[in-house]
Amino acid sequence: MKNLLKTVIVILLVSPNVFAQCSDINTKEIAQYLNKKIKPRLDIKLDRNDGFLAINGTRQNLDLEDLKVSPISRTWTYFFEKVRRKDSNFWYDSRKNRFILDVKFESNGIELKGRCEGCWTKRSKDDRAPDINWGGPQILRFTLKPTVYQRSVSFKVEKVDVLGKLVGRGFGDLIPTLTKDISKEVNEEMIRVFTTDVTMRLFNDAMRPLLRSKNTVSANSVSLASSSLRVCK
Repeated sequence: MKNLLKTVIVILLVSPNVFAQCSDINTKEIAQYLNKKIKPRLDIKLDRNDGFLAINGTRQNLDLEDLKVSPISRTWTYFFEKVRRKDSNFWYDSRKNRFILDVKFESNGIELKGRCEGCWTKRSKDDRAPDINWGGPQILRFTLKPTVYQRSVSFKVEKVDVLGKLVGRGFGDLIPTLTKDISKEVNEEMIRVFTTDVTMRLFNDAMRPLLRSKNTVSANSVSLASSSLRVCK
């Protein structure tokens, strides 16, 4: 009886997948798959009035609030203006043990428009508050954590980093807090829109064919190791 118990314990320690029915999928394969399935139909626009995230043709509006600073007596308002996605890339960061989505944006001059709302004339409203340029590499970096959603695999955004230096003209480069405020605003709004049921479902739908190809039709748990995603039924 003791020998039988020892045998069972050894099996459980050495081969937990026997009972859990787990599949290991290479992280590089997943990144390549996402670049094939999601990347071509991913679009993001940062804009005060027409900002959006679109995946596979499904659009969700972004609500990026105006940012206000008061370097002098009047308050200056800043907002994104027609900043469009140029390219994107999924990859796996072994140091963070997370998937990364880098979204690069076009460089078309002014990215953050400044307005002096309290100024009297239209010209002074436009000219008094200096516009801000977003210098290279102009990337939003999304840190993605795999998660179970509707018995399949989706991704949650843990963090969004704004890569690239914000450069102001005139008084603009005297506003170091603006960079921090913009990073905070973008981070909060992107996390909000990436964790909606719509976005979670779109990632979920994209991942299902890959899981089926690995004979994994459902998932109850997921975990990341150094080089693979373990999906267990």
